[in-house]
Amino acid sequence: MKILMRILFALVIILVVAAIGVYFFLRSSLPDYDRELVMPGLSAPVEVEYDSFAIPHIYASNEEDLFQALGYVHAQDRLFQMEVLRRLADGRLSEVFGEKALESDRFFRTLSFRAHARMTIDSLY
Repeated sequence: MKILMRILFALVIILVVAAIGVYFFLRSSLPDYDRELVMPGLSAPVEVEYDSFAIPHIYASNEEDLFQALGYVHAQDRLFQMEVLRRLADGRLSEVFGEKALESDRFFRTLSFRAHARMTIDSLY
């Protein structure tokens, strides 16, 4: 009975340590909303403030700087989602997720979003 209690106690300690480790790992992957960043290419200072719900409010003196800051903020929070959607539209999702995504890749390749985008850009320029 003593051995069973020791094993159970060791398992509880291991689970607690693992849970603390996972918590700190996930916590470290969150973006730092309070840091100051210098972005090359901006013509004027841009201020990004986050409210209590982590919604960014961007203040810029011109639209070009505003959209560049918006792109950075969006990628900071949603880079993985943006990458998955880009691969989905190209029909290249199975490169990351394997055979499970092969059916959706076939479907999206028949829609040929890439070819239609090229045709649209060529017609505009």
